[in-house]
Amino acid sequence: MRRNKRTIAIIFILVAMLAIGTSIAFATEQPKAPNPNVTIVNPVSESVIYSNNLLVSVKMTAPVSIRVLVEQEFVITEDGNKSVSIAEHIEADRIYSTNRSGPSAFTNANNLSFHTELVENVEPGIYRITIETVNAQGDVIYVNSSLVEVREAVVNLDVTGQGGQGGGTAQFLRNILRAIFGD
Repeated sequence: MRRNKRTIAIIFILVAMLAIGTSIAFATEQPKAPNPNVTIVNPVSESVIYSNNLLVSVKMTAPVSIRVLVEQEFVITEDGNKSVSIAEHIEADRIYSTNRSGPSAFTNANNLSFHTELVENVEPGIYRITIETVNAQGDVIYVNSSLVEVREAVVNLDVTGQGGQGGGTAQFLRNILRAIFGD
């Protein structure tokens, strides 16, 4: 009789451990790997942008379907949500995000293509650009993401008439050329 109780207790413990282990495994989904055929060309990851707009450009080197999402992120502090520098943001434990644009869908049927979106009227702060690669069923199979810090636009009055040191358009073109031809 005592042996049966022990056997039942061991079986119960094993079943409970399997159930708990399974639920923990499902609760912590592993992050998706980045798609090697998708590159966020602009803005450059962890860069600082001085603008009121974000120009997001994605290079695809294979036929893929993507979704583009832009979120503004804040660090959660005891005093509320706070916008900090990228370095402080990366070190933060708790992040709050709010959707600023998307998700918008784009399908590329070529071996080389670019997709560009303009997110207007952005406020200074940290933004996460997320590119999800989806399969035919709409399931996310890859995730590429990048952080960028937006600061208040600086007015550059060029009285010499020779052009400033590269505003948004010039920076965008430099980034595209770097993405195509490398550094």
